[in-house]
Amino acid sequence: MASHTLCGNCGAVLPHPAATCWRCGVAATAGARRTPRKSPALAAILAALIPGLGHVYLGNYRRGLGFLAATGALEFFGFDLDLTAIGLALGIPMELGGAGVWLYGILDAYRAAKRM
Repeated sequence: MASHTLCGNCGAVLPHPAATCWRCGVAATAGARRTPRKSPALAAILAALIPGLGHVYLGNYRRGLGFLAATGALEFFGFDLDLTAIGLALGIPMELGGAGVWLYGILDAYRAAKRM
């Protein structure tokens, strides 16, 4: 499994383990830590299965819970509103908001994994 060497002082990605940090100037051996690289494809697949699961895989627990709560709330209340006069008056399926948040969560998990 591939991994990057990060600066122990500022967290910048270093080109190789013996490099001096380009951002803060600290030697890599003076506190560098290695983190496993996360797969963008796996993060996107997990986010597609369950909203927010891709972010949990990446370690962003709050963001993952936020996507799960937002998608669930929009789907639940959207379905509830579709069955009332408000849903009829608006004339659009309210579940589209939840589906949009879910799709954005998949894209966001993929991009977040690419940045790591």
